[in-house]
Amino acid sequence: MELAALDRPWVGETFIRDRHKGPTVSPAEHWNSEYQAGTYRRLLLSDQRHHHRLLAGLVAEHADQPRVLEIGCGEGAFYDSIRPFRPARYLGVDFSAQGVDMARRRLADNLRPGVVDFEVGDGKRYAVDEQFDAIVFPECVEYLGDPIALLEHYAGNLAPGGVFGVTQWLGLTPLRIWRTLKARTEIVDEAVVSAAWGGAWQVWTCRLR
Repeated sequence: MELAALDRPWVGETFIRDRHKGPTVSPAEHWNSEYQAGTYRRLLLSDQRHHHRLLAGLVAEHADQPRVLEIGCGEGAFYDSIRPFRPARYLGVDFSAQGVDMARRRLADNLRPGVVDFEVGDGKRYAVDEQFDAIVFPECVEYLGDPIALLEHYAGNLAPGGVFGVTQWLGLTPLRIWRTLKARTEIVDEAVVSAAWGGAWQVWTCRLR
């Protein structure tokens, strides 16, 4: 059904629950408890990271040793996939102090101030005086409010030729975000990555028009 709804919005809207529910914003305490409970530790497993590997490869196609800003970095799952491309700069930001602390401890040998950093910050309004070849949002756009306002907020941090990158679970509600962004951005690459254990992820890169 989700695959059919990619190109046929009426399919998704027919079966979606909470038709009037838009993107949500969860408090930091919620994410702290989720990370403390190990809810997202599965994303560190090899068979759970194919969508991250694809996004990392798409980012690397646009720049050698790319400068990457990741919003919603959590425990650093996406960093595991971008690391082989030797990013010249990586900055991971997450609302959850617990998630950032776990990333810093897990990846302590990789941390280099000003080169590889993990910071606590509100992904909706985080501000940094740097430019990046890619600004990525793995599995978090549905929790950051208006997706167009989100990209507009970070547009000034995107270097010429840079891209935004998104991954999200292929579901009927997230597909609304996909359609909103597709209508207002130039899609550079897009794909659906099937998971061997069931379900699939959407992966795409884009630029604001």
